[in-house]
Amino acid sequence: MSIVNFIKNIFKTVSTQQIVTKFKSDPNAYCFHEDYYCQIEYLPKENFSTASKVGTEIIEHTEKTFDGCGWTSCYIRNEAKVSTKSKQFKVAELVDLLLAEGFSEYSSVTKGYSTSVFPCHNTRAFKKLSIVLCIDFKRDIIENVWHNNSPYHGDNEVYKSFLLKMAEKYNLLLTDWWKSIIVDISIPNEIDKYFEYDE
Repeated sequence: MSIVNFIKNIFKTVSTQQIVTKFKSDPNAYCFHEDYYCQIEYLPKENFSTASKVGTEIIEHTEKTFDGCGWTSCYIRNEAKVSTKSKQFKVAELVDLLLAEGFSEYSSVTKGYSTSVFPCHNTRAFKKLSIVLCIDFKRDIIENVWHNNSPYHGDNEVYKSFLLKMAEKYNLLLTDWWKSIIVDISIPNEIDKYFEYDE
């Protein structure tokens, strides 16, 4: 074998291995853009005052840093003082609640943008109408619970019923960082006010 053929065979082998090991996206997966991660998240109720303060700071920062075309800097949130994972909620319990509420599970979850897509092995996603709930977990413990997007207004009654269930079962808040709104989802009128924000 000539040296040229030997080198060609080396590159051919590497190329074949790369094709085999390359991640192939599931067309039925739930895919989210990384910028949306935990922008609408559930947090333990103990975070209410701190989260409300952060929401106000985000609004003030946004107003100060807007130069007419865009923003000159980003506001970086710290982790919640009382994290969701510290509550040791079990994945199986929340999954049972979601299934009982009529949610169905996506086959898998991916993240990325354009042609760059990556698997999220520790995230599960569930859907009912336009309501999609994502759960990050480690072993059998929930680390984060969040939405990629707000559900459609037409699904607000179903969404409200679900939010009340989440508050009752887990004593959580809904923190919508896009809107800088912290919602005590145990109070139906607070949920209604949140829904009216965009109307």
